[in-house]
Formats: sequence, C-alpha cells, structure tokens
Amino acid sequence: MKHIDKQLSAKILTLGPDYRNHRGGSGAVISVYSKYFEIFNFIPTYKEGSGLYKIVVFCMAFCKLLYVLIRNKKIRIVHIHGSVNASFYRKFICFVTAKYLFGKKVIYHIHSDAPDVFFNQSNAMRKKMFRGFIRTADMIVCLSSSWRQYFTDNFSPRKIEIVPNIIDYSIILKSDIQRDKIVFLFLGLIGDRKGIFDVIEVINKNRDVYADKMELIIGGNGETDKLQQLIEKYRIGKIVRFVGWVQQETKIRYLQDSDVYILPSYSEGLPVSVLEAMAYGKPVISTNVGGIPEIVKHKENGFLIQPGNLAEIHQSMQYFMDNPRDIEKYGAISAKIVEKHLPDSVVSQLEEIYNEML
Repeated sequence: MKHIDKQLSAKILTLGPDYRNHRGGSGAVISVYSKYFEIFNFIPTYKEGSGLYKIVVFCMAFCKLLYVLIRNKKIRIVHIHGSVNASFYRKFICFVTAKYLFGKKVIYHIHSDAPDVFFNQSNAMRKKMFRGFIRTADMIVCLSSSWRQYFTDNFSPRKIEIVPNIIDYSIILKSDIQRDKIVFLFLGLIGDRKGIFDVIEVINKNRDVYADKMELIIGGNGETDKLQQLIEKYRIGKIVRFVGWVQQETKIRYLQDSDVYILPSYSEGLPVSVLEAMAYGKPVISTNVGGIPEIVKHKENGFLIQPGNLAEIHQSMQYFMDNPRDIEKYGAISAKIVEKHLPDSVVSQLEEIYNEML
C-alpha cells in the first residue's frame, strides 16, 4: 500500500482542524492522510469548543508553528487545509507567516462548499486578502473541476490542482442483510443546508405510502431538537429513526446495513460522506451542486436533483422502493467511480505534487 516515505514526509508540515474525533469533511480527510505519511508533522489550528477555547487553541497553534519552523529545518512545504469564515482568517495568518516570514512553499487546500459566496459577501479588505491568498499561494488544491474553473477564472492562481477527497480502504465492506424495507441513510450536520428537513417534509406528505416500504436513519449533530420535534409532530417515528452523532465504528455499521444514501444539500464541496457511501456500493440521492455531479451520475449510480425540490426527492426515493433490484446495479457503479478516491491513487498524486514543488 502506497505511503509517503520518511524522507519526503519529513519535509511536509500539515495545518488544519484536529482530526482526532473530527466532525467534518476536512478532519476526515486529514485523518486518512495521517495514516499514509511515515512522518506526519501536524499542528491542529481548530478544535471543537467554546469561542474562547477556539481562540486559545489557535494561539497555541500559532506559537507551535513558529517553534516548528524555527527548529525544524527539514520543513519545506506547509500544507494548509482551510475553509471560509473564521477558518479563512486563521489560515491567512499561518500562510503569511510560513511564506513571507520563513520562506516556505505553501499549499492552500480549500474544503469549503461555498468559497464564491464567502468572497461575494466580503468587504473590500477581506476580498483583497482572499484574492491575495489565492493568487500568491504556491499551489491551490480544490476538490472538483467546477471549483478549479471558478478559481482559475476569478483569481488566476499560480498553480491549481484537483486532489480528490480521500477515503480509507478499511471502510470497503459488504453486507448481505436481507430486509423487507428499503433503508435510506443520512449522515451529517442536521440543518437546512444539508436538506434533511426537506426529506422530513417529503416523508410527512407521503407517510401512509412509505410506512411499510422504507426507513430513514439519520445520524449527525446540529439542529437535533428541531429534527426530533418534527418527527414527533408529524408522527413519523416508525419511519424515521434519529441515532445521534455516530462514531467511526457505528458509522461503518450503518453504512453496511443501509441500502441508499441521501444528501440533498444546497451547497457542497465534495462530501466525504457520499464517497464513503459509494465505497460501500450504495446508490446516492443528492443534488447537482459543487463537485457532486462529478461522482453521482444521474440514473447510473443514483439521482441528481435540484436543491429544495421535494417532488424530485420523492420520485428518487420512490424509484428505489419500486425497483429494489436496481440498488445493487447502481451501487456497483458507485464502487467503480469511487476508486480514484482510494489511498493508493490520492497518495500517489500528493507525492507527485510535493516532489514537483521541491
């Protein structure tokens, strides 16, 4: 299995959210990266907690960054995993420090689902910072061809590469469980942006039809009180099961034992949860936003719908209830598409990028 050897990995310093007990896509990616670097130099710039705690974490991270760059003369490249909002400011400070104070090569790896919205809603100063960051970083890494086109057209970065989100071999397992109902699975942040309340509305409108045909399992954090209130209000507790935030081992079990993954988001980068579901050979119902159309092919390994279109959500779910034999066929195509996101492929690409920069 491909690894980045000691000689090369010793020259790389990675910055990003703490990947231990992560609750986000970038944390999941860094978590897998950590397994394939023989030396993984890493500084967590963000941890879950109160506002004050996050500030303290970043101040400590910045001090450690200074210490490492002063003491560790082997570091040549700083690989920054970032997003928007507060993450942008944290990573901008690290970028300026690494590049201009210490003369290091900097990769800015953008995980945001909506950098265009962030930029458009910025004031003049933040636009200048964002534009400068994208244009002067030694390399921009994005998640899909659509985002590469956006950054190229609007900011003219020095160099830009697409590096697919990585998923681990360990999650590719099979389940032979036979069920009378089709089990749909949603894992992620509970809220409007991920579209889960749209699914709840669809189930409410069709609960008499769905009652004996399907089950929806929801795992995640966020607006959980609102979700549970809606389940109770609509009397759909026999159809919808909320299981709370799921850790890795539990997530694997739900991915194994479900039939179809659903994520009708309003905005995305390239969701790791969809990639993981595809690695399990699951069809996917999702939306035509971000990089999703590059991995979910309409009527091949799932359905692509318009964000917020309740009729299309219903039609997609109903299709699998009416055509359960197609679940395996669609899922096999998912497993094939996702191969480029497996470690051997992604790690090889990272190795090429690092060597080229050096």
